[in-house]
Amino acid sequence: MPLNWDDDEEELTEIEFKKRSSRVIVHDENTTPMGEPLPAARREAPRELPYRPPPAQPVVLKEPRPGAAPRPQPAGAYSPAPLRDRFAAFLVDSLVAFYAYFLVGYGLLKFFGMPGIATLHLGRGRFLMHVGITLLVVFFYYVTMESVFGATLGKLFCRLRVIEESGQAASLGNVFIRNFLRIVDYPLFFLIAVIAMESSPLNQRLGDRAAKTIVIKKTRRYVPAVDLAHTPLASTLSRIFAECLDLVLSLLLIYGTFLLMRPSRPLLSYVVLLSLPVIFVAYYTVLEFLTGTTPGKALFKRQVVLDHGEPPDGAGALIRNLFRPLDYFLGYPLMTLSRRKQRLGDMAADTLVVAKPPAQKAWLGSAIAVALVLAVAYFGFRNPNHLIRAQYGLGPIEGLKVFLPGARPAPKKGAPSPAPATPKPLPEKPKSAAPLPASTSDKLSLAEFYFATGPAPGQIRKDGVFRSGDLVFVFFKVQGFQLNEQQEASIGEDLRVEDPEGKALVDQPRVVELVKVVKEANPSMLFANQIKLPKDAPVGKYRAVFTVYDKVAETQFSFEKSFELQ
Repeated sequence: MPLNWDDDEEELTEIEFKKRSSRVIVHDENTTPMGEPLPAARREAPRELPYRPPPAQPVVLKEPRPGAAPRPQPAGAYSPAPLRDRFAAFLVDSLVAFYAYFLVGYGLLKFFGMPGIATLHLGRGRFLMHVGITLLVVFFYYVTMESVFGATLGKLFCRLRVIEESGQAASLGNVFIRNFLRIVDYPLFFLIAVIAMESSPLNQRLGDRAAKTIVIKKTRRYVPAVDLAHTPLASTLSRIFAECLDLVLSLLLIYGTFLLMRPSRPLLSYVVLLSLPVIFVAYYTVLEFLTGTTPGKALFKRQVVLDHGEPPDGAGALIRNLFRPLDYFLGYPLMTLSRRKQRLGDMAADTLVVAKPPAQKAWLGSAIAVALVLAVAYFGFRNPNHLIRAQYGLGPIEGLKVFLPGARPAPKKGAPSPAPATPKPLPEKPKSAAPLPASTSDKLSLAEFYFATGPAPGQIRKDGVFRSGDLVFVFFKVQGFQLNEQQEASIGEDLRVEDPEGKALVDQPRVVELVKVVKEANPSMLFANQIKLPKDAPVGKYRAVFTVYDKVAETQFSFEKSFELQ
C-alpha cells in the first residue's frame, strides 16, 4: 500500500517504533524501491539545501480530527537510558538513602533517650526497627518523587525520566510496582537487574517490565557545543598542573570540614567523617556539571566536554570523577599513551578536556568555589573545640601530624594524668589495687547501675554469669550535674577495667562524651559501656573504675564496681 501521510493512523512514539516487528523501507532518488542503485546516467546531482534552524516548538504534522481530544505533543526527543547513566543516578539516590539512615537513627535516639547509635543497636529489635523504618522512608522517597516529578533526585541530576511504554507520564500504581520489585532486582549485587536490562531492548529491569515503564534519557535542546574539529585537546602537562591546584583546594575543603567536627556532637561528627569522600567527589562533579570546568582548569583555560562537544551532564561529570583516585596512580600516566589524551575516568564517561577559555559563568562559578573553600577552612581553623584539639591538644597546623604514618602527637594539655601503675606484688604478699581518682564534686551521684553480659549485642543472658570471650555491658545513670546558659549538660566519662592480677584490660579516657538539653526537674544522664573479655581471660574478680566529668561545673565524680568471671 502506498504511503499516505494524510490518513488517520495513530502517531508512534520512538519507543513504540522500536518495539515494532516490521519496518518500511524508504528509498531515495538514487536507488530503486528494491534497494538497487540506478545507472549513472539516471542519477541526479545532489542538491545542497539551505540550512534551516530547528523550530523552537514541536511541530504538529497534522491537525486532529474535528471533535477529537488533542493529543499530547512530545516535549523533546528521548531514548532509553543507558546503563551507565542509570548507575550514576543510583549512586546519587543511594547517597540520599545513606543520610536517611542517620536521620532516622537520630529520631530514634531522641525517642528512646539514648546517647549514640552504638547504644541504640545493643538490642536486636531496635536495630531491625532502625533498618526497617529507613527502608520505608527510602521507598516512600522513590514512589513520591517518581509519581510527582517523574524522577528522583539522582534521575533529575542525570536527565532521566520514568514514563510508561505508551509515552505517557507514569501513574502512581505503575511507580509503586516498579519500586516494590526492587526487592527482586537488587539482591545478589544487582545481578538480576543487570541481566534483565542487558536482555531488554529498552533497558528494562524486572520492575519496569511488570509495571510497563521505561527510564528514558532526555535530550538537551540548543546546547552550545564546542567544535572539536577546530579545538585542540588539552596537553597532559597543563592538565597535571591544573589538577595540582584543584587537589590542594579539595583537600583544604576536606580538612576544614574535618576541623568543624565537635566531640560534643558525636553523631553529627560521625556522619561528617563518613561524608569526606563524598565531599571530595562532589567538589569536581558539581563544578564540572554547572560550569564545565574547575578553578584549576579555568586558570589554564581548559574545559571538560562530552565526546560530541556538548558540556558534560550529571552522569558524565559524576562517572569521570569516580575514577579520580585510581587515575592518580594509573590514569594520568596512561593519558600520555591515549590518542585523545583521556584518563580512565574520561574513557568511562566519554569526556574530553579541550584547550578553550571558559565562559564568563565558569569564571564566576570558580570564584564562588574558591571563596567557599576558603570560608570553610577559615571557620574550621577558628573552631576552638575541633576534634584534634580535644583529643591531642594540637592546633590546626600541628594537627596535620595526626595524619602522618607513625606520628605520635602529644597528649591533650590539661588532661588528668593516668593513675600510677601498681607494681606487681610478690606472690606471698596480697596485691594492692590502683587508687581511686579523687572526687571533686559533692553534687554528682550515682542514680542507677547494673551489669549485663552475653556473647553479642542483642543476646544478653539472664543468668548473671560472666564467661571468658563475652561482652560485658555496663549501664548507669548519674544525677546532680550542672547546666549551662543554654540548659545543656556536658558530661564525659573515663573507664578503667583491671583483671584479677591488676593488669589494665581497658584504660580509655573520654570513652563517652554526652551533650544534652535538659528540661526535667531532677535530670539524670544515662551512660552505656561495652567491655570485650578475651577468650583467655583469667578467672576471678574484675575491678571497673568509672570517673564522670561535669564539664560545666569543672568537677569530677569517681566510683568503682566489680564483677566475677567464672
